[in-house]
Amino acid sequence: MFRIIFVLLSAILSVCGFSNNNLGDIPICVPDDEGFINEWIVVGPFPSPQVEKELPDGSYHLGFYKDYLKSIGGEEKSIIQDGTVIKYKDENGRCVSVKAKKVVASKSGIVDLDAMFGHPDNVMAYAFCYIRSKEDQDVWFLLGSDDGVKVWVNGKLVHSNYVGRGLVLDQDKFKVRLHKGKNTVLVKVIDMVREWGFALRVLDEKAYAKVRKAQLERERLIDSKLPKEELLWPNGIENNPIKYEKQNVVKYGSWHPDAPLPISRGYSNVSVPTYFIHEALPEKSAGVAVVILPGGGYNDVWLDTEGHNIALVFAKKGITSLVLKYRKNTIGKDGKRPLPMDKYLPIVVDDAKQAIYILRSQAKELNIDPDKVGIGGFSAGGHLALPVCVSPHDRDRERYPNFVFFDLPMVVGGLRRTSNEG
Repeated sequence: MFRIIFVLLSAILSVCGFSNNNLGDIPICVPDDEGFINEWIVVGPFPSPQVEKELPDGSYHLGFYKDYLKSIGGEEKSIIQDGTVIKYKDENGRCVSVKAKKVVASKSGIVDLDAMFGHPDNVMAYAFCYIRSKEDQDVWFLLGSDDGVKVWVNGKLVHSNYVGRGLVLDQDKFKVRLHKGKNTVLVKVIDMVREWGFALRVLDEKAYAKVRKAQLERERLIDSKLPKEELLWPNGIENNPIKYEKQNVVKYGSWHPDAPLPISRGYSNVSVPTYFIHEALPEKSAGVAVVILPGGGYNDVWLDTEGHNIALVFAKKGITSLVLKYRKNTIGKDGKRPLPMDKYLPIVVDDAKQAIYILRSQAKELNIDPDKVGIGGFSAGGHLALPVCVSPHDRDRERYPNFVFFDLPMVVGGLRRTSNEG
């Protein structure tokens, strides 16, 4: 697990305006030297089964959508203390009680929910604390989670990210307004499979700028080793129905320690598709090329873990790859996607077919056989590869693949996640 560790001067905390006053059985957050919140009241686990039909907030896990705190006022109003009892009815209608308890995070700020609750899957838990601010101010919340997460501050939902991923520090970054005095913080974290936990730190603008600068420098170094990003449709897309006010929003996930790239980025709000071509090593070229479609539940596109990393391995094996950053149907703050799936899928099928065409049109320059061009993907990318192969309306054979591969393809009947990043 990768962790960005920045040692910040203790003076930052005074600038940020936090104080440590006792409030009985509820922790008053005092961020440590790196801004981490280390004391919480945690309650769980609650059931979070995967469902077939998309829920109103765009998720497919009940715990992400359902408010289990209704017995004490609901997620927007609840105050959770050490010993607070939460009651709910299970799927059989039986009344179940869950008791809250104090929890101290690890030295790196991580709350290991998996170890706390015995390593369950398809569950959810809440974590609550107070932050006392000396003044009205804007601060940055830097949040890492495994898996999906929601955050309320002073009863207002300030962040929601339905994602399957491993925990990495500072994956999500968002601004929060704190008012003078006591502020409530409620975090909801769901677990899909395997590990489960979260870490949250709070930084003022100056401290955040230092963190962000170091991260951007590191990303620029990684990107300098990748092929040039090219427009999939260089002449533009006429009447493009996929448009976002804020485009290419980056999320961060986990990666295998032996992966070629020590980073995992997921891009949401993609309205202008692009691609990267990784050429095979000349001495090993087999004349084969493939379009790689990374996964992400059609909400994100995880270019590094399910795109570039695969392409870098293929290149060493003599296979040329085009990694496609296709248009996304990203869930908005209202919990809805821009387009219904029956309207969206033909659009991204066109993106995928255009990628095949690009490889064939550059066959001579890339030293590939135009009759050995395939397509494949991961999770949502695997799902997308199928209609590319079976579309009955496209007679242009230059846009058809010669072969196809699927890796953990997403279930056709519902956008269910089957890989780490979706």
